[in-house]
Amino acid sequence: MITPKVAFLRFLTAVLVGLGLGLYYGFLRPLRPKHTQLSDILFLPVAGWAWLYVSFAVCQGDLRLIYSIGLVCGAFLWEMTIGHLLRPVFRGFWGVIRKIFTFFITPWAYIAKKVVNLLKFL
Repeated sequence: MITPKVAFLRFLTAVLVGLGLGLYYGFLRPLRPKHTQLSDILFLPVAGWAWLYVSFAVCQGDLRLIYSIGLVCGAFLWEMTIGHLLRPVFRGFWGVIRKIFTFFITPWAYIAKKVVNLLKFL
């Protein structure tokens, strides 16, 4: 049996870790429309680690549904408050990353297209 104070502190820690998950999900959100699988591959291991951390490091193996709900509540709380404000920032970041990759990949794509056309001709 645990005291209410310990249970509340564990729940509060789960909510704080959930806030971090919400931040990470918001960071990956601009990838979802075109690169859904990539964003899922990047998010799910972190979400699994967060659940394991809360379940075994914070709660010391005392698995209770309310602590997992605390993770979800923290992520939802982040998304409904600060997450809305940071969406344009994250979208701009991924836009810059896309432009950088496009700048470096476009010449190679052009060369590859010319090589394919040459090979078809031969």
